[in-house]
Amino acid sequence: MAPEVVKLDPADIAGGRVEFGSFPAKLEAFNVQTYAGKHVQLEGCSPTWAHLLVAGKLVPHVAALDFVIDDGKEGKVVEVYRK
Repeated sequence: MAPEVVKLDPADIAGGRVEFGSFPAKLEAFNVQTYAGKHVQLEGCSPTWAHLLVAGKLVPHVAALDFVIDDGKEGKVVEVYRK
């Protein structure tokens, strides 16, 4: 059975706007166990650095990780990691 696919936006972790000064602390407090064993798709308009920080924290826990790049239509899925 394929793992559950869930979408995650770094802005959800930040509680709104992603700001460099406060985001690392919010990410440190983020419970990655919610996503353990799942296929996570990172999406949203947050800065690239925020997506990379989230990816780095999730990779040890998730079954798969993708970036969803919005092309103004449907978005393109870029595979980043598979167990």
